[in-house]
Amino acid sequence: METLTEIIAQIKNYMTALDWQYIITFIIICYGINHYKVKEGLQKATGTQTRTRYRVIIIGIVYGTGLYFLRGYKIQHIENLFQSFIFALVFHKFIVEALLYWLAKHALPESISKHLLDEEQLKKITGNEGK
Repeated sequence: METLTEIIAQIKNYMTALDWQYIITFIIICYGINHYKVKEGLQKATGTQTRTRYRVIIIGIVYGTGLYFLRGYKIQHIENLFQSFIFALVFHKFIVEALLYWLAKHALPESISKHLLDEEQLKKITGNEGK
């Protein structure tokens, strides 16, 4: 039982040490850039088409670097910011996207779902893949 309480205490310490402002704003920024007309505008402006995962990583690094200087972090805070970045990547991919997909499939009307998911994902949900 002591081992379990130690594990829970370590997880609690890890979760409270994360930079939640960074995590939430990073997810919102990435979601906005990847799911609206911004993505197409960036592709036209740069003349390149990057995969979503690379775009998210670039945004996270640039945003994290900016916050490091804006907030006046010290060297000791870099590890905390990096852990928050990794946690945000995993949290966004496995929890937020899965939740949005489930909501779009089971609870939300199509008029709202079309703003949350790509056309390909909507076709998979509705079963109109070949139509």
